[in-house]
Amino acid sequence: MKKLILIGLTFMLCLSIQSKAQSAADTLAINKTILNYLEGYYTGDELRMEKALFRDLAKRFITPERNGKNEIKHMTAMQLVEYTRRKNDDTPKKGTLITKIKIFEIYDKVAIARSEGDKINFVDFFHLGKVNGEWKIVNVIWAFKPK
Repeated sequence: MKKLILIGLTFMLCLSIQSKAQSAADTLAINKTILNYLEGYYTGDELRMEKALFRDLAKRFITPERNGKNEIKHMTAMQLVEYTRRKNDDTPKKGTLITKIKIFEIYDKVAIARSEGDKINFVDFFHLGKVNGEWKIVNVIWAFKPK
C-alpha cells in the first residue's frame, strides 16, 4: 500500500512540474520577443526593440580588465530604445542577420535564454518574464564574442 501511495504521489508531482514547463506557444512567443530585440537593434527599429523590453529592464556588461579590475556597465530600457533609434540599419552594409536562439528553461511565467547573431559581435543572456500575457526581456547580461 505504501508503495502504491508513493507511486501515486510521484506521478502527481511529475504532472505538477510538467504543467509549469515549456509550451509550444511560449517557445514561439519567447523567440519572437528575442528576435524583436536582436533584429530591432540590427535594423535600428526602436519600436521592435521597445516591444521586446520590460520597462524596468537592466542590461549589463562586464568590462575587460584594466589595471586588474573590471566594472559593470548598466543600460536601462529607455537608453537602449534611444540608442536603437539613433542607430543605422546594418542590413544594407552587412546583409541579413542570421540569429541563433537557445531557450534553456521556461517555468510558469519566467524563462532563461541565450542568443547571438552572425553579424554582431556579442552574445546576450536573457531573463524573460510573461507580463500581462506577453513575454518581455527583464534582464540582459552580454559579452563580446572572442576575436
